[in-house]
Amino acid sequence: MGRVHQKVGQYTIKEDDEMKRLSYLILAGILDLASAGPLCAQARSEIEVTRAEIQTNRQAIVSANLSLSDVQAEGFWPLYREYRKEMDQIGDRTVKLITDFAATYGMMTDEKATAMLAEFLDVQKDAIKVKNKYTPRFTKIMPAKNVLRFYQIENKMDTIVMMNLADQIPLSK
Repeated sequence: MGRVHQKVGQYTIKEDDEMKRLSYLILAGILDLASAGPLCAQARSEIEVTRAEIQTNRQAIVSANLSLSDVQAEGFWPLYREYRKEMDQIGDRTVKLITDFAATYGMMTDEKATAMLAEFLDVQKDAIKVKNKYTPRFTKIMPAKNVLRFYQIENKMDTIVMMNLADQIPLSK
């Protein structure tokens, strides 16, 4: 993916910097959740605002890196929002898994580890199911080359977020 410069306020942010910024927003939200213990309304509200900002930036990055005709764009963007809604539900499960890990860090039992591992693998399987579900639908709107490029863009954003999260989450004890 080439470098794209996006104007945000008075700053021009390179694509790579924007993706890193997204991952830090996610991490900050997760750390807020982990430190909050029981989720209060304010913490939920902050996470929703953070996630809305992430979605807006994500869509801008996809838009800047995926060339679509007007006809393709007309079909793609509503389907993209539907796709992201399903992926965001999977993201909710990932956030819960991370916050559960943070809550039990240092006190992990084999039973809890087994349950967390099962959920982790289910989250990954469900993400693949969503992608498999949407691939033929995206292919009806645009050529397979563009669908491949779209998933590459999504994968790069997800990888950057996960790399930054992995750097901050300690290994289980």
